[in-house]
Amino acid sequence: MESDDEDLKLAMAMSLQANSPRTTGVSASGDKHESIDLTSDTEDEDDDDLRRAIALSMQESGNSDMQQSSASSASTTDVTKAAAVVDKPPGFMGIDRKAMELERLARLGKRKRETSPEVSSKQVARAPTANSDANETPLQYPNGAIKRTFASKYPRTDDITIEELLEADKVNTAVISSFQYDSGWLYEKLDPAKVKQIWLMTGKHRGEDVQAKRIQEWRESRVPNMKLHFPPMGGMIATMHSKFILLFGKDKLRIAVPTANMTQTDWGEVANDWQPGIMENSVFLIDLPRRHDGTVTEAKDLTPFGRELVYFLEQQEVGPQVITGLLKCNFSKTSHLAFVHSVGGSHKTESTHPTGLPGLAHAIRELHLDDVERIELDYAASSLGSINDTFLSRIRLAACGKSFGTDTAPEPNLRDCFRIYFPTNDTVEKSMGGPDCAGIITLTRQAYNAPSFPRECMRDYDSMRRGMLSHNKLLFARGRKKNGKPFAWVYVGSANISESAWGGQKVLKSGQMGSLNIRNWECGVVMPVPETKLQGLKQDDVPPMSVFDGTIEVPFRVPADEYKGKQPWFFRS
Repeated sequence: MESDDEDLKLAMAMSLQANSPRTTGVSASGDKHESIDLTSDTEDEDDDDLRRAIALSMQESGNSDMQQSSASSASTTDVTKAAAVVDKPPGFMGIDRKAMELERLARLGKRKRETSPEVSSKQVARAPTANSDANETPLQYPNGAIKRTFASKYPRTDDITIEELLEADKVNTAVISSFQYDSGWLYEKLDPAKVKQIWLMTGKHRGEDVQAKRIQEWRESRVPNMKLHFPPMGGMIATMHSKFILLFGKDKLRIAVPTANMTQTDWGEVANDWQPGIMENSVFLIDLPRRHDGTVTEAKDLTPFGRELVYFLEQQEVGPQVITGLLKCNFSKTSHLAFVHSVGGSHKTESTHPTGLPGLAHAIRELHLDDVERIELDYAASSLGSINDTFLSRIRLAACGKSFGTDTAPEPNLRDCFRIYFPTNDTVEKSMGGPDCAGIITLTRQAYNAPSFPRECMRDYDSMRRGMLSHNKLLFARGRKKNGKPFAWVYVGSANISESAWGGQKVLKSGQMGSLNIRNWECGVVMPVPETKLQGLKQDDVPPMSVFDGTIEVPFRVPADEYKGKQPWFFRS
């Protein structure tokens, strides 16, 4: 159904050449398969001299070298987006990171030598104390929550800053997946001298050996405690677009799934003290308690959420240490949630771990949100592919917990129950950031002008924080089941509205369905509205959008304006 847009590819190639990544990371040895230990409960604290050195260096540099780069971004349907990164010289902020790491290792070796020879350091850390359960730190988000990202100069509501999300002083190891990185900005939020970090990145573009280039640049930067990891990018896979953060601490694991990249702009910050934020996103987060007795659960014994998260990480080949770290945590409070992924590549539909749209359908069935009589769908996206009624029908079927088959006829009354939120050109022109800040909001004229494009579904994305642009990927579902019970749920994640993100599948000449082909790595979370919020609704009515109050703060105005002759914002190279 989709075709590659050569003009868009050329624009993206030029954008990547103009904004060539300069600072990306691997482990100090340059071995992308080197492991970072997530199994230890003990972490090193920098001594006072080191902290003073860091503070002095930061004071002398005045943070003058922190800058943000932006890159145009193509629709996930056709090509990879241009990565926005920050150029940092070796010895970021004037500090010799290699020397710092040697000092840290020396201190670690000294402490290990001082540990009793009869008991290992890990055993010492794991020795249970009396009333250990009573002494555990209360979890802030034990059942999961969805927050809007902070926006500078706007009133704070149910939002969260990047500092509040990361809780850097409580984190020992961070595993971060993002399409774009502002490395200097992220170092200031999560200091690699204090927190071990694994960054998952895309590493493929038009035959260029991006991985080798980034590895060499990272070796030269000499930043400690870092590893760069490239998920498999062979064959048809074009983009590593998934976004998640795993924050391992002494007492808990925080799992976050944002729509945002790891950039200053996406998290609502600006480089001065007067400008408002220009881009809004959303993030799901949940805190899981860590098992202090050292128990490692088997993946098959986890909740569906936990099983699919582990499967996704295994497919991304992040390494056994990350998986073991997850399996030492209690996932019992995730039974009401679903982790939904798109694993890049070609897949048979009979997989035990369905992915893409079949994975969404499987998740809806697992959560008992299927058996649908009526459904209304509201999808906010920052990129739109070459979509048509057939593809939207497949999204609708998946949202009902159904798998699509050889009958490719569009669902009846599809355009009456499906709304797509994407900014008009006027909305972008009048936004705080203006057109220059809309490079990651993408739709091509070629796709929109196709006769099959569902223009009647388009609605203007008008942020409740007036003037903000959106990088959100949110799918809201509301409806009634065949037994008359109402339901509502929301997907938050990285998947835009495209076959590249959710998967494309064709009917073969034999009459059978072909393989599911997915070009992007994506992930997200489905969170249902609690049944208590659904009580008292009028019989047979579909719940209104206000039913999401308390589950997610709907970031755009509803009901939204139809286009009515207005043009959408088109990607500009």
